[in-house]
Amino acid sequence: MRDRYTRCMYFTTIAVPFNAILAIGKIVLGVFSLSFILVINAFFNIGMAVAKYLAVKTHRMSSITEMDQRKSYRSIGWMILFSSIMFIVFCSVLTISNMAIKYDPHLAVIIATVTFTELVLSIQGIVNARKDKKLMMEAVKLTNFASALISLTLTQAALLSFTYDGNAVGYNMISGLLFGTISGFIGIYMILKRRLV
Repeated sequence: MRDRYTRCMYFTTIAVPFNAILAIGKIVLGVFSLSFILVINAFFNIGMAVAKYLAVKTHRMSSITEMDQRKSYRSIGWMILFSSIMFIVFCSVLTISNMAIKYDPHLAVIIATVTFTELVLSIQGIVNARKDKKLMMEAVKLTNFASALISLTLTQAALLSFTYDGNAVGYNMISGLLFGTISGFIGIYMILKRRLV
């Protein structure tokens, strides 16, 4: 493939159905294992799959204009903001339930490895998108970054489930609120940026 933008949109096209299937798998696994933070994370992932689909749909338009890209960029920002708010609300409800979360240590390490890899790659992708000045590529990378931030909450919950004696629900709520808020600000940034340009 010729350039970073083409590669990015190609892999995003593949990632959309994969993210949707992964989210459904998380919901099923979360319900059967009574890990509701996994279910909450899955619903956020569905929102991010929709956001990526919007980017792919815009990229595939036969006669795409700057206005089309700005509109899609703003819609993706709204999707990130809405998903982040829902994540914060569900994390708060989970905290009220005071339900303990337990993960297998091996699974927790895998979750942590995937999350930190996604975080590093998304930051690198944002830098590249800004260099290339590709709006849809930037939207995809910001979506990936928001998703990685939310995954940090799941990572913390998984790691604390076997390293912390007692119920870590309070710590999980704090990280959920923190990373959910940062993710929401990414959405707000995207909405406001396109209006100011």
